[in-house]
Amino acid sequence: MIEKRDAAAGDGRTGRRDVMAGLLALSAMGGAAARAETTGTGSWRRAETPRFVVHGIVGEDVLRDYAAKLEDFDMVLRFMHRLPVDAVPPRKLDVYLVRGTPALRRAMPGADETLRGYYTTSAGGIACVAIVGRAKEVENDDVMLHEYVHHFMKQYFNYAYAPWLVEGYAEYFMTTAFDGDSIVVGKFNTNRASWLMQSRWMPLDRLLTEAPRVDEPTADTYYPLAWLLTHYLMSDPARYAQLQAYMKAVGEGTPSVKAMEAATGRSLADLQKDLHDYTHTNLPVQVFTRKRARSVEVTVTTMPASADDLLLETVRMISPPGDLAARKAFAEDVAKRAARYPDDGLAQRALARARLQAEDFAAADGVIDRRLAAAPEDVEALELKAQILMETGDADPARKAALYKQAQGVLGRAFKIDGARYQILLAYARSRSLSPGYPSDNVMEGLLLANELAPQVSEVTFSAVQALAMRGDYRRAVALLKPLANDPHDGSNAARQLLARLEAEAARAGPQKAAG
Repeated sequence: MIEKRDAAAGDGRTGRRDVMAGLLALSAMGGAAARAETTGTGSWRRAETPRFVVHGIVGEDVLRDYAAKLEDFDMVLRFMHRLPVDAVPPRKLDVYLVRGTPALRRAMPGADETLRGYYTTSAGGIACVAIVGRAKEVENDDVMLHEYVHHFMKQYFNYAYAPWLVEGYAEYFMTTAFDGDSIVVGKFNTNRASWLMQSRWMPLDRLLTEAPRVDEPTADTYYPLAWLLTHYLMSDPARYAQLQAYMKAVGEGTPSVKAMEAATGRSLADLQKDLHDYTHTNLPVQVFTRKRARSVEVTVTTMPASADDLLLETVRMISPPGDLAARKAFAEDVAKRAARYPDDGLAQRALARARLQAEDFAAADGVIDRRLAAAPEDVEALELKAQILMETGDADPARKAALYKQAQGVLGRAFKIDGARYQILLAYARSRSLSPGYPSDNVMEGLLLANELAPQVSEVTFSAVQALAMRGDYRRAVALLKPLANDPHDGSNAARQLLARLEAEAARAGPQKAAG
């Protein structure tokens, strides 16, 4: 059980008015139980919890405490969104804690000196990377928690939100603070607050209609203003109802400005004045007192020595650079590193993936065959084998059908081992794309399951949307594509143009055919 009370955003004191009055029950929050194992000789450690896998070259206590904090944050989100707090996601999120910008650049070449972390998704995986400090904490937790809110919302509440709200919502929750049994939600970020107080604000009509940009004078107030508007609308029950009405209207296609003015009953000029006035009030936060705790098991293991040389390189390959020459040079570097660990699974998979991305298919195939000879149940290796077969087929049209067919068999083996790995489901759909009558019911079911498992991955969404459209199921295709088209990170002109075409097709098809 936790008790919820109001407080000011800056100081944590009890406020005069309840944002949401009453006692709220929250079971199973609290401390961590650790279990440590030694499985390798490297510098990297790996902490696994029910919802996260956290990797880091940090002390075991730092790693364990951080993993437990992520579990606490996840449970706060679950509780506040009325989800079962003990439930687990379909896949655990991989988190990587690194020391400084040079290490970050191994995973993300060209990262700016000011970047403290990032989140990446692709058909290759999903991961968060954050820089840790020398002290017993992680610098700028706000970065990691902001990105996790995006990850969480896409997993459980994937909807066509306005871009500003996607960011404002993550900003609102990212400052969640834990101090013993006290949990405070809705505090302000000092850096964001300074921009609001010292800079000219972006006009509200632009905030409501545009995604974040860096190429205009008021760009630095986008995130602070998105936070402020979110905070304002969430801090009062009547305004929260207005926010819900606004979200519904935008999701149904109403222009953002029109939807906001209708929901709030205020012109944008009036609303901007309200927001200025709001910054001079004692901003309310939501405060919880933890009454009951549960022990979160955190299993810590030492990773093999190969992780020192190759783990961050595997993260880099989740979203590889587009230039083939760069991928070839990178593959040679990975080959030199992997040569130090000739019989190591992590090294072999990393080298096979690097060779695959460098389009050296024969070399990739040789590496992955050696891995599968030693470990025939290695799911990632089986997935890589299938991808190599299909890429080889794409480069050799005369053998394409046969190689795609062979890939189907490999993926069938992988699916029996792990039927909840979205990469396998996505690859299987590709392997069947040459079959008459594609997409079959079985393929369609697999793509929809992949989208359910990983709605954060745009490639999965596009594949499911395209398959639905091929079957004439335009309304479902539109429903899946709308959140992606509105996404401030992954949304693109291509997604918006495809959405417009699908909406037109749905209108032409009429209700019966459009419903499939």
